[in-house]
Amino acid sequence: MKESLLSFGGIGSGVAAVAAATPCCFPVLASVASIVGLSALLPYSEYIAYIVQIFGLLAVVGAYLSFRKHGKHGPLALTVLCFSALLVVYNIFLLGWLLYSALVGLVVAAIWNTLEAKRCNQCITQA
Repeated sequence: MKESLLSFGGIGSGVAAVAAATPCCFPVLASVASIVGLSALLPYSEYIAYIVQIFGLLAVVGAYLSFRKHGKHGPLALTVLCFSALLVVYNIFLLGWLLYSALVGLVVAAIWNTLEAKRCNQCITQA
């Protein structure tokens, strides 16, 4: 059960990136999203903005739970910074470069968290 809770960060980051891809027209992700059929969500782009923020919050919760497991501050700080950038983009200034940087940062933080969790598991098994 606890392992499934720790994967929230990666899931939240990935879904936020894909959900934001179609309405924001990020070329690579928009191509993948249209192949999967997410271009049908284009008329609902104002709701997708809220969904992206919710999944960003889910990524923060997952990063915090992972932080409690391995104790590394870096991935948690990057996730919080990127979530803050998402909030700024969707609620204050709509800056494309900041949105893309935040989404890439969330994915990087999820990968970093996964590596730190595996490294922590290796330390436990070797000791």
